Amino acid sequence: MTEADWGEVAGADVDGFELSHRDHALFLIGERHLDAQAIAIRSILRRNREAEKQVAEEIKELDAHIRAYAGGDEEYQMHIENHWVDTLHGTVFQDAAHSMSAVGMLAPFVESLLLSIFQGLRERLDASKGSLDETTRGTSSATKFWDPRLVRDDSRWQKAGLVRGTRQLSDAIGLSPYLPEGFAAMHAALTAYRNSMFHNSFEWPMDERKTFGELIVAESWPDGWFKKSTTGSDPWIFYMSDEFIAHCLEMIDQVLKGVGRYLEQRRTGQI
Repeated sequence: MTEADWGEVAGADVDGFELSHRDHALFLIGERHLDAQAIAIRSILRRNREAEKQVAEEIKELDAHIRAYAGGDEEYQMHIENHWVDTLHGTVFQDAAHSMSAVGMLAPFVESLLLSIFQGLRERLDASKGSLDETTRGTSSATKFWDPRLVRDDSRWQKAGLVRGTRQLSDAIGLSPYLPEGFAAMHAALTAYRNSMFHNSFEWPMDERKTFGELIVAESWPDGWFKKSTTGSDPWIFYMSDEFIAHCLEMIDQVLKGVGRYLEQRRTGQI
């Protein structure tokens, strides 16, 4: 389908019903059922939060039991106190597991979303015409131009990863102003955390923990995005916060809407 053909479909108004910007983006992506995937992700995240609440309630009940039993049999008192400590210790790793589950779903989803968007845009746009920035990405190879995992520096292509590649390609095709504010920071934080968790599991090497803590400060990521357990004065385990998870989900939705606005303005000749 050419960009002109796409414009006729995207702008269709059937009995007063017009496609939303989000619909435009989903239509661009095509066969991948991203809405259904997002529903499944939200369902798992909701179950994990419910499990965390249940464990928190159990800890409160156990704490109340310990306080009520104070002054009773010392051996049993020690037993239930040890059980309480073990339960608290276990929640540290349960929270880490839930955090790994979250990043393990969200990071690949964002990657799939971006790859699908750029693949769809490649089919709609001509890399040699329009508002595409030939000086940034070059046009000698359309395959390289449209690969968001590649970055062009000093007339050479290099594998720099999806975070940098997405920024450069978005700039080159004029998409950046339509992406939600803060998306690049969210994408960088999500990717960095994914890499650390999937290479090191829950308990990272000490230098990795300190490096990630320094990265949070250096990149000025909001304090509420990641939480951590500590051992003494040192970081122990990092977690994605509920705030950051919700932010990632919101960013995904805003990306779709932004891409839809971009398509609409290209279709109407505004860019």
